[in-house]
Amino acid sequence: MDAALQTQILETVEKLAQERVLPRAAEIDRSNEFPRDLYKAAGELGLFGLWIPEEFGGTGPDFTTPLLISERLARASASFALIYSNCGDACTPIVHAAPRHLKERYLPSIAAGTLIPCFSLSEPGAGSDAGAITTSARRVGNEYVITGRKSWCTNGSVGDVFVVFAKTDREAGNKGVSAFLVPRDTPGFTVGRDEDLLGLRGSPTTQLLFDEARIPADHRLGEEGEGFKIAMVCLDEARLNCAAMALGVAQAALEHAVAYARERVQFGKPIIQHQGLQFLLAESTAQLAAARSLWEQAMTLVESHRDRRASTFAAMAKLVATEAAMQITTDAVQTLGGSGLSRDFPVERMMRDVKAFQIFDGTSQIQKMLIGRYLEKVGLPFAET
Repeated sequence: MDAALQTQILETVEKLAQERVLPRAAEIDRSNEFPRDLYKAAGELGLFGLWIPEEFGGTGPDFTTPLLISERLARASASFALIYSNCGDACTPIVHAAPRHLKERYLPSIAAGTLIPCFSLSEPGAGSDAGAITTSARRVGNEYVITGRKSWCTNGSVGDVFVVFAKTDREAGNKGVSAFLVPRDTPGFTVGRDEDLLGLRGSPTTQLLFDEARIPADHRLGEEGEGFKIAMVCLDEARLNCAAMALGVAQAALEHAVAYARERVQFGKPIIQHQGLQFLLAESTAQLAAARSLWEQAMTLVESHRDRRASTFAAMAKLVATEAAMQITTDAVQTLGGSGLSRDFPVERMMRDVKAFQIFDGTSQIQKMLIGRYLEKVGLPFAET
């Protein structure tokens, strides 16, 4: 995207974040209600269209701009940043693998923000081990019959159409996974309960139930057995998005901590002048700068598609950014002391919200495993030419 246009979009996002999202952030957390009006506003600004080609009503596909948007929205509300960015997770399989008639039917409404798409891979017994899913899809004439249970579906209870992964061949492991587009009104498909989560409240995380749910065979995405590959296409971007949101929250928390420390007076001087606290905030600032630099480098590698280090850098960025954000938000609470524990101040919410990013899209331990595998097979990822 042209740099001037990207700057214009980000200025628009900043206005939305400051004027509409930030004033609602605490309320969204308290009520745990999905902010439909804000979702609609993002659609009217064309923000969902950045993942969607022009021929289907979008302005993309664009890789970098949505990540920058997620980071900026997260400074105001991590929940709304996730609500926004989840659209990209769900759009990518449709854009890359859906037959044309499904793209024509669904993508224009997704771009406009009038239809909410969801991505459903995880199950009660299959999180990091995505190949262990047990939800099945069997071909019966011109239909697929889906049976099983999904969990942790972001925006699930408000979703209109769902990208669902199921086993079409139970004996084939990852190669037996296929992907399907399932409308909400599909017979045999039930949207279950939302989880009552520690943080990211207002962005529903939902169980999905499939009891002989029947969809037309032409609602399959790609060929049978390509589902795992389709899911993996989304992962590098999803991990960079987790890093983006973590960085946004961390920056907002650090800004609050520094402002408070400059104003709060103890023992005759602002607490930022006390060396112990000054060092704490200095370490947070350095952590944030280092994590942001790694995230930016990883974005460049993933977007180029030319460097085999890309996935490893995405894993490193996700690991470093989310771990740093957890530490920074925790130290922000510490800086505010008793006030940091109060819901009258936002840092306790930020600390609760950011914890999820160490778990979503592969836990910190999974990222370390991925980095370790690269070290085993190739070596250090820094010196390649």
